[in-house]
Amino acid sequence: MTSRCPVKAAIYTRYSTDKQRKTSTEDQRRNCEVFAVRERMVIAQCFSDEEISGTVRARPGYSAMLEAAEAGEFEVLLVDDLSRLARDATEQSLTLKRLKFLSIRVVGVSEGYDSDAPGEKIHAAVKGMLNELIVDNIRFQTKRGLEGRVLKGLSAGGRAYGYRSVPVIEKGQSAGYALVIEEAEARVIRRICTLFAEGNSPLKIAARLNEEGVPSPRGGTWARSAIHGDPKKGSGILNNVLYIGRYVWDRAHWVTNPMTGKRTRKPNDESSWLIVDVPELRIVPDELWQRVKARQARIADTSERKARESGPKARTGAGPKYLFSSLLTCAECGSNYVIVDQSRYGCARHKDRGPAACANGLKVERQVVEQGILDVLKARLLTPEALEAFRQSLTTQAEQYLDEARHREQTRQDKLSEVRRSIERLVDSIANGIDAALVCDKLNQLGKEQAALEQAHRQTTDCAPTAARVIEAALARYDEMIARLEDVLMTRVPQARELLRTLFGGAIVLAPMENGTLETKMAGIAAGLFPILALTPGLVSGSEINVVAGTGFEPVTFGL
Repeated sequence: MTSRCPVKAAIYTRYSTDKQRKTSTEDQRRNCEVFAVRERMVIAQCFSDEEISGTVRARPGYSAMLEAAEAGEFEVLLVDDLSRLARDATEQSLTLKRLKFLSIRVVGVSEGYDSDAPGEKIHAAVKGMLNELIVDNIRFQTKRGLEGRVLKGLSAGGRAYGYRSVPVIEKGQSAGYALVIEEAEARVIRRICTLFAEGNSPLKIAARLNEEGVPSPRGGTWARSAIHGDPKKGSGILNNVLYIGRYVWDRAHWVTNPMTGKRTRKPNDESSWLIVDVPELRIVPDELWQRVKARQARIADTSERKARESGPKARTGAGPKYLFSSLLTCAECGSNYVIVDQSRYGCARHKDRGPAACANGLKVERQVVEQGILDVLKARLLTPEALEAFRQSLTTQAEQYLDEARHREQTRQDKLSEVRRSIERLVDSIANGIDAALVCDKLNQLGKEQAALEQAHRQTTDCAPTAARVIEAALARYDEMIARLEDVLMTRVPQARELLRTLFGGAIVLAPMENGTLETKMAGIAAGLFPILALTPGLVSGSEINVVAGTGFEPVTFGL
């Protein structure tokens, strides 16, 4: 008599939020283990997800469990109940079908679900719908509770700059939290509004606050974006209507992507906003607020007029348009070097937050930086080592391209043979007495297709290249291609920028020197593919270039 091998089981546990007990997964696992012992199963693996909603598909433990299922590492999956598996009815149904296809039994030990039991489909469907309804009901009740707090003058969560939360006690019990004015921050808010109304830009205001050491809402340095914000979203110091005693709730809602688990903010229609007057929370006088709004309106009108005058060629936030945008980095603070005026690069942090945030105020002409760095690159591309690397890489690519061309030609020949056979069959049909009118259109169509395929074949045969010819022609033009490298790169700036990032090993660091120059340091590179050439690692060990801020370019050493 032979003994039967124990059934291999896996356990999956999950709890949703940090407000639940972390022992929740331990309790679930213990229930599953008790079931496994009773059913004489062997626990092969345990999978768990903590503080992740069951409405999210991208859960590490969940994904690992499914991979193990695909690999046949267990025969039974034990869960405390099906809601641990998924709280989305569709996801739960798909997972159960997937596991059933893999011949894996699923057991919900606390609710009595068993995928091998009669009627399991009804049980799973009803349970999936209930789990999804529970989530929807929790959302509804949470929103209703927050709405009730707002109507009572309490806080619905979050803390705007200028306020602090204090607990509210009613009949000896906590009724929630209320906002009260933080006077030190309120003075900063009124000062920002006053400075802006007097004509100061958000950039200058941020720089002044940073120079004075005034902490930002997040405790660091001020950025101009924290001041000007977005009028449509009501964000930023200059747009928060709570400062004039209006509490606006439910401006937006958050939606979780079921595939990635990432939350996305989506605006609600203005008609659904809940607006409550809270005059006790007013920080900015109405007269000052109106001056701020009037200046914002003037700025918006000017921007719209300039956009109309500039016409369709005006830039609309389509992304960086220069080769080294996002590639240059300030050595002092790590921020990007960006275009700060019509023609010069400068530190973005210094520009946006002032010298208190970054002392590097040196600027350099864009063309000077671009030409100097490209000169270094071209010098390396003209070395014998680079030429040999180009030859080897091009040989591989040319052979690959020609193999693909031969494959396409073979496919074309196969198609041509098939078309010819089809034509022969139709001609035979006509010869055997079928009405020619019935197949005339099809015959004409096949005739045109045959002519096109034969023409393509002749053209391919007439100009069929060889790898040797391709390489010889490219090498003959190598010096010319390097000489006009700028033109080649500028034809496709986004792709060229990513290529340069690879070639220079990441960002290019600009460091201010005591003599008023910027020292440019580039990491060792040259692994990457241009649209017309390729390189191999190790050709460039490093470079140092001195760029005279605001004037010309003077190479000091190129490390060759």
